[in-house]
Amino acid sequence: MIVEINYLTILLLGAVLSAIGGVLWAMGRSLLQQYGNMLRDQLVAHREDSQRRQDGITSRLDKIETTLEGHDRRLLRLDADLSRGLTDEDLDKIYARINTTANDLAEVKGVLKGIGDNLRTLMARITEKGLQ
Repeated sequence: MIVEINYLTILLLGAVLSAIGGVLWAMGRSLLQQYGNMLRDQLVAHREDSQRRQDGITSRLDKIETTLEGHDRRLLRLDADLSRGLTDEDLDKIYARINTTANDLAEVKGVLKGIGDNLRTLMARITEKGLQ
């Protein structure tokens, strides 16, 4: 068997294979571009979603910080009010003064009762002497 090499056949075969290779390369390139575009779109969507989430978190953190600052001011006012409030020592002093005042009033009441008794006695004697 003798194989004849025909240069025209080889050239046509090479051209066909080259065309098939070019078509496959173009299709592959097109598919890879479409895949790349899809990945780029997904990445853009993911970044936008991440940015929205981050903005939401930042907004919530700002609100929390504002609320905490308000609480901080309220706590400072409460601390100031509590520092001016009555303590146990203050109440002990007040109770001691009340007890002292109560004892003094009891003593004054006793003295006034004695004065009243003395005045009645004097009035009774003056009345007795005046009737005699």
